[in-house]
Amino acid sequence: MIKRLATLFKFGIVGVANTAVDAVVFAILAAVGVPVLIAQVISYSCGVANSYWLNGRWTFRDAARRSGDRAKRIRFLITNLIVLALSALILMTLHDMLGWSLVMSKILATLMGMVLNYIASRYWVFRIAT
Repeated sequence: MIKRLATLFKFGIVGVANTAVDAVVFAILAAVGVPVLIAQVISYSCGVANSYWLNGRWTFRDAARRSGDRAKRIRFLITNLIVLALSALILMTLHDMLGWSLVMSKILATLMGMVLNYIASRYWVFRIAT
């Protein structure tokens, strides 16, 4: 139980860093007039690169050593493409269709993506046994 909580805590710290990278890049791109969907794809991709490196090296380090790098990279890519698609859909729906503010839309899309990403990272990408 303690190990599981430690993993969740580490994932949370990495998540904050990834979210910061994503948010800063998104804000810069939005401020210079990049369309929302393109800004989302670019900013999310920057957060994903940070996530892969930090989670593989720190959060899920033991599991990462046991799993094959190629298979892990493919699972990570699939997971993040799915999360990117869902977060972009949420962002566009809330902002463009429902008229929510861009900031609130981005926050909700990010939070929902984080939950899905943790579950997939823990149980599929880095395969930590329960």
